Amino acid sequence: MNASFMRRFAALIYDTFLIIAIWMISTTLIVALLVDGKEIKGLVYQIFLYLEVAIFYIYFWSFKGQTLGMQVWNIRTVNQENKLLTINNCLVRFFYATIFLIPIGLGFLWIFFNKERLAWYDMASGTRVIYLGKRPYLSQKIKD
Repeated sequence: MNASFMRRFAALIYDTFLIIAIWMISTTLIVALLVDGKEIKGLVYQIFLYLEVAIFYIYFWSFKGQTLGMQVWNIRTVNQENKLLTINNCLVRFFYATIFLIPIGLGFLWIFFNKERLAWYDMASGTRVIYLGKRPYLSQKIKD
């Protein structure tokens, strides 16, 4: 079953906090080590932050199919065959997610209108986010 809007949104919020923490650490290191305490800004810096987000998602989607936020909400990103995404799948998904989230999140909000709960970037990349159930991990199974 494809994941609901609320599960996906909650995972996105969790991941946003992690990404902000990553940005804070990397920016602190850049300011302290590379620019001698001066303000950093501009297109190069924005591209750097964007690439950090890309690496975050591509790594987690290809490694486990889940970011840390997705693990908490028992959801996973998979391809059409319910398998982990390849690096190429991840790049395509991230590219489309970027494009379709720019207009005030309309690509994500499409989940409300799609009967299969697919966002625009899910459809464009041939991926989807599935709900794993209440006890998806071996360690959570109840022993008889």
